[in-house]
Amino acid sequence: MITIKDIISYSKPHSNRMEGARQTVLSDGKVALSIVGGAQGLYGDFENDFEIAILDEETRDFVTKYYVPEANDDVLGYQDSKQVEFIANLIFRNDFQVK
Repeated sequence: MITIKDIISYSKPHSNRMEGARQTVLSDGKVALSIVGGAQGLYGDFENDFEIAILDEETRDFVTKYYVPEANDDVLGYQDSKQVEFIANLIFRNDFQVK
């Protein structure tokens, strides 16, 4: 089971080099879950809430709404720890890698 502690420990500085921004990307080779936060312009502080998006690895298209049908956007901001854990474990029931 993936926990928020795991997600935070896997994080790296965000690729856009914003001061304080963090990012964790989990993948199973088919879809990637991007979890970001910690800087102005990102929708989460990467401690209590997070911004997430789910992408098809082959096409790089957003597929967030396939996993979270009630989502009104491809990027979900200010998701609490429990929601992030729920989505991560919904997608990666068996195997994943950290990118």
